[in-house]
Amino acid sequence: MKSTFIFLKPDALKRGLKEAILKYFTDRDFHIARKQEVTVDAQTILSHYQEVIERIGSEDFRQGVLREFVNETIVAMELKHTREDVVAWVRDLIGATDPAKARPDTIRGMYGEDSMEQARLDNRMLRNLIHASDSDENAIQELKLWFE
Repeated sequence: MKSTFIFLKPDALKRGLKEAILKYFTDRDFHIARKQEVTVDAQTILSHYQEVIERIGSEDFRQGVLREFVNETIVAMELKHTREDVVAWVRDLIGATDPAKARPDTIRGMYGEDSMEQARLDNRMLRNLIHASDSDENAIQELKLWFE
């Protein structure tokens, strides 16, 4: 079985979507190998988003990450499946980063209420329910960060 990493973001948990999102994956024969609720600290979330923070190069984005996540709860998970393309498939299933542009059959398309446009107007991070690793290498790193 191949594995990948996801976490349910604070907005998903505050809206009571944890069970619906888990069911979405288990209905597609994913096995939840590891799962834990975590109260996020600054060091871990900054490590998680380090590459994005560096790429964007914005202190505003860094501060937005801290505001959105520190002292909030996430659910970190390792998902396993027999498919070889599990990382890419999970990203396809969760949908476009901007929920307003996500296909209606994806997690963000079904449950998303935010948009990139609104997040920019409000000067805050986009609330898009879920994070998923974007490569096998990042899945390994993120699993280590959140589970070890």
